[in-house]
Amino acid sequence: MDIIKYIDIVIGIIFCVFYAYQSFYVPVPWLIKRRYTKEAKRNSFAVLICGRNESAVIGDLLESIKAQTYDQSLITTFVMADNCTDNTAEVAKAHGAVVYKRFNKELVGKGYALSELLGHIHEDYPEGFDAYMIFDADNILKEDYIEQMNRSLSEGHDIVTSYRNSKNYGDNWISAGYGLWFLRESRYLNQARYLLHSSCAVSGTGFMFSRKIEEEVRDWPFHMLTEDLEFTAYNITKGRKIAFCKEAEFYDEQPVKFSQSWRQRKRWAKGNFQVFGKYGMKLTKGFFGGNFSCYDFAVSIMPAFVLALVALAINIFGLVYAFLAKAGAVELIRMLGAFISSIYGTVFLMGAITTVTEWKHIKASAFKKIFYTLTFPLFMATYIPISIDAMFSKCSWKPIEHTKSVKNLASSAVSNKRKERRLRVVFGGLALAAIVSLVYISGHVSTVGAKRIVTDVHAAELDGVDYIVVFAGETGDEKTCEEIFSDRVKMACKVAGANSNTKLIIIDERSETEKKHTKKSLYIKNVTENSETVLNDFNYVYDKDSVSTYESLCKLREEYDAKKVIIVTQECHLSRALYIANSIGLDAYGVVSDGTSEYSGEAFRQVSEAFARIRDFTYTMFDELLDSESDRPRIKYSSDSLLNQIEFKTK
Repeated sequence: MDIIKYIDIVIGIIFCVFYAYQSFYVPVPWLIKRRYTKEAKRNSFAVLICGRNESAVIGDLLESIKAQTYDQSLITTFVMADNCTDNTAEVAKAHGAVVYKRFNKELVGKGYALSELLGHIHEDYPEGFDAYMIFDADNILKEDYIEQMNRSLSEGHDIVTSYRNSKNYGDNWISAGYGLWFLRESRYLNQARYLLHSSCAVSGTGFMFSRKIEEEVRDWPFHMLTEDLEFTAYNITKGRKIAFCKEAEFYDEQPVKFSQSWRQRKRWAKGNFQVFGKYGMKLTKGFFGGNFSCYDFAVSIMPAFVLALVALAINIFGLVYAFLAKAGAVELIRMLGAFISSIYGTVFLMGAITTVTEWKHIKASAFKKIFYTLTFPLFMATYIPISIDAMFSKCSWKPIEHTKSVKNLASSAVSNKRKERRLRVVFGGLALAAIVSLVYISGHVSTVGAKRIVTDVHAAELDGVDYIVVFAGETGDEKTCEEIFSDRVKMACKVAGANSNTKLIIIDERSETEKKHTKKSLYIKNVTENSETVLNDFNYVYDKDSVSTYESLCKLREEYDAKKVIIVTQECHLSRALYIANSIGLDAYGVVSDGTSEYSGEAFRQVSEAFARIRDFTYTMFDELLDSESDRPRIKYSSDSLLNQIEFKTK
């Protein structure tokens, strides 16, 4: 099963390479500010709305347009009633919109409706407009939305997207999942991109393009399932930068039924494949030509899904195989659990940061804000089966039913401030309890392990010791690694000299390549040449095939039949190693091997150890639950490969 571990490691590295830059986006909105530098002009706007059977909600949007602080004489609202069977057109006319009707059951989708709508505008309004805004019928605009977008247009931006909020965030975990994603996209993707002079991405609705862009694209030639992403890719590959206006806030309605959500996101996933297929090469060429926006957009629509799917499929396949072969299942379950936990933790952190910073913008109770942050990773996880479905089945554009009529956005939030304060206290207390628990666990592991630390003099008095254990999986720069490992080997030689019948084993936890093995062998040579006790004077084993301290100690017990051991390593690592060893049934003692001077990067190692203690505490508890036939946890290894994994050095 080592191949699965290595594949997971490779996928993790690739994922980090692709997406690590987005972590730097998070502080950008708080550290960088951009102000308007030009005076706002009096620009004329055409508001474009395409809707199918939207009579329940389109009136709210049109009323919010009428309530804008911007000069109403410069705003003309157009509605395309697309294949409607209700009175959408009549409702729109009653609210003062210019209405057109369209009936075409073959060319279905928002892109085709926009094409026809723009065609009518060109014919009936040949003088055109300074800019065009696109909204969905379920949207509602904040009262200064158009005024703020006009300021961005006056700054010279030809394409501008805006801050997307949700009017039904608190309905259930599905609507909240959408809402939280769009808030994060607005705040920590598009705003960060804009502040760093990169290009944003248009997301379905709530965006504007200038007369210049309209004259170029003319009758809207973007007809893929995700015409917004197609429009984005088209402009980014031409070197244009889409701007973002945080002050222009609008609200839209999210699906609440999982069947609707599945259908909609399946269309989005299929559209992603279409856009990547058409523009993938152009985006790649643009990136290598120095346009970072091409890379940013490309990785936002494709690799994450592919990487997650491959990793999940490989781990599940390995788990099934392990159960059938009755070997290695426990280790694979732990690996799969670690994979799922890491994904959940990463997505939860994304959602939690967004929830905390955008708290006042979210129209829901405090309880729902917190609870739906916990369910956000589950919502995002459903993209995997949805995307798989999109890969292997046909997909067409189908309307999403909108029924959430909201006259007053403030009414969608709970106003019981006392209740909100209580909930904040409760969840704050739970968060504090969780932190205290983790700190306690780390301290518990350290304290329990430290009780088994002895001096090298006392170690010499121990009887029946099977192995003296040296870990070779140190971290840091090459010089520091050699210093740490050298001190371990020197102390191990000293202890071994006083325990003449004891074998010495060096377990290398991080040498996946022969190059690293060679380096470790060089370390051993350097130590033995400058040590009073020569390592080759002892029976010792150099085991190259381990991944972690936990696995190494389990392997020591299972493969080498060890019962009593002395572990030699640095103090910060020793207590954890001893805790693990004694938890899995080894009678283990430890000897500290710290040198006379402090190692470089020691603070980082101390922090890493704190988290590692929590992880390994969980491992020991987890394995005890899985192995009901034994009073101690066991990890099975393939003994027929043992001779290929180790090197023996005998006196």
